[in-house]
Amino acid sequence: MLIYALTFLALTFLQETKKAFPRPSNQPHYDTGRRGRTVGEGQVKMEAGTRPQRVDVDKLIDDRPISALQLRVIVLCASLVFLDGYDIQTLAVSVNWLSSEWHLTRGDFTLAQTAAVVGYASSAALVAGLGDRWGRRPILISAALLMGAASLFTALSGNLVQLTFWRFLTGVGFGASIPNATAITSEFVPARRRAALITVMYANVAFGAVVAGFAAPLVYAAFGWPAVFILGGAGPLIVGLMLWLGLPESVSFLIEKRPADKRIAAIVSRLAPGVDSRTVTLATRGGVKQQSVFTLLAPGYRPRTLLLWVGVALNMFSLYFLISWLPALLNTAGWSPADASRGGVMLQIGGIISGLIMAWYVDRRRTVPAMVTAYLVTAASFGFFSILPADSGFWWLLLLAIGAGTSGTQFAFNALSAAFYPSPIRSTGVGWAVGVGRIGAILGPAFGGFILSAQLATPYVLGLLIIPVLLCAFCVMFLPRVWRETD
Repeated sequence: MLIYALTFLALTFLQETKKAFPRPSNQPHYDTGRRGRTVGEGQVKMEAGTRPQRVDVDKLIDDRPISALQLRVIVLCASLVFLDGYDIQTLAVSVNWLSSEWHLTRGDFTLAQTAAVVGYASSAALVAGLGDRWGRRPILISAALLMGAASLFTALSGNLVQLTFWRFLTGVGFGASIPNATAITSEFVPARRRAALITVMYANVAFGAVVAGFAAPLVYAAFGWPAVFILGGAGPLIVGLMLWLGLPESVSFLIEKRPADKRIAAIVSRLAPGVDSRTVTLATRGGVKQQSVFTLLAPGYRPRTLLLWVGVALNMFSLYFLISWLPALLNTAGWSPADASRGGVMLQIGGIISGLIMAWYVDRRRTVPAMVTAYLVTAASFGFFSILPADSGFWWLLLLAIGAGTSGTQFAFNALSAAFYPSPIRSTGVGWAVGVGRIGAILGPAFGGFILSAQLATPYVLGLLIIPVLLCAFCVMFLPRVWRETD
């Protein structure tokens, strides 16, 4: 948190420093030749015989280096999703301690584990899309505050009912934040670097989970399990304040929805000094008449939408099965609770490494071979759990590999979902992809709880995940038919 805060302050300082970011004396204008909505159209008074050059906001961003304002957006969104990852992992790493203190079995926590994912799915589908109507900024601030408050109240839980309720609300905040963080980041970065930067931003979900896995045992040993959730609640409240102070609204959203908003001029002056904000346009997106799921299922978007939903749902089934139950499975296989917790976050470390590699392939339109290869390696790794002994060091490497093929490929799906849809329906598209994908994320932990109650050996349980992973590979193979990098 301290690193993110210092980075945020440094970027703000650089933004205001003319020496570091000198104002060019002659900024070119761009005539895109496309019809679009102009800021203050009909209100700009021009002398007779003159015609201002229109500047498409996407081209304005694409043709310039990344500014301090854009870096600020990336850092703030990364800070929020980092805390999302921490909060979503806290219960998974705390199950072993809670089951001992409350005299319950691990399977008794199935509903609490699933509640966060249900809240995530509901919010991603029904709340995140409000960012296309009200703006990304207010939704992100509200989501951070809700997530922080719910996590703090989780620390006060005295039974499973209370724990389940507060975990549900934590998931609601998480589900609203991720699609809007993805949308606003994609709208502030150049198209040539969009997939890489979104992946870097989203990789902080896994990084947050890694921190939770390694820090939680130390926090628990010193202060008890409630401190794990208190730490996870204080962070979002601080970041919510940072968002309120420093996060700009999406300029694409403002031009589309509020063309007379005075904030447009301020944002454009930061993105491109010297460009008259009154000439900035947003290219008209054909076929986008409303922000709803019906638009996503219109003929122009239906193939990509359905393929995206199926792929994300299958991937999240495997990922959230592992996030929720991997520490318990490792403990059952003979690992100590501390090693099981750390082993669980190896999944996320593998995801971070794989996600950064995936970003390189996505930007170069080599998504399919990269993702299919990752899925095949993951399927083979699940099989090796049945061959190699649990006390060997090879299991740590296998955990990295399955993280690369589940968590890492999810980063690629998130980058693709932002590229699949234009700005007017981006939050809606990403939100519904996340929401429908959470059907798999709900079924994964539920299936895991059922399997744990059957008392199967850990290698056999992990071997069952070969099936959804291979189905993901099959699904991704059809991506070339529907993928459009830009709208």
